[in-house]
Amino acid sequence: MEKIRDCDFKEKVLESSKPVLLYFFSPLQVPCLLVENPLESLEKAYSDRLDFYKMDINECVDTCLKYSVLSVPKMMFFRDGREVAERMGSASSSVLESFIKAHI
Repeated sequence: MEKIRDCDFKEKVLESSKPVLLYFFSPLQVPCLLVENPLESLEKAYSDRLDFYKMDINECVDTCLKYSVLSVPKMMFFRDGREVAERMGSASSSVLESFIKAHI
């Protein structure tokens, strides 16, 4: 999963021609470590229909403030430059896949 920064956000997320799953994380948080592998597997399965990116909350303060990212892991789904859904917390691969399927 490609890691992006505040300066990439507009181009990669808001201007994407495909829907985007944006994953906010912190490398020191155990719940983030638990969700990372399932998300990477889902990226392989859905990369033809969905772009996946991640942002480290310690490096991307502007975007985190704009979207009220107060805890991690947090996943946000964007389509046509707008946020359409969000999910907080760690989850199994099947729960994450259901979240993706509901918003593609």
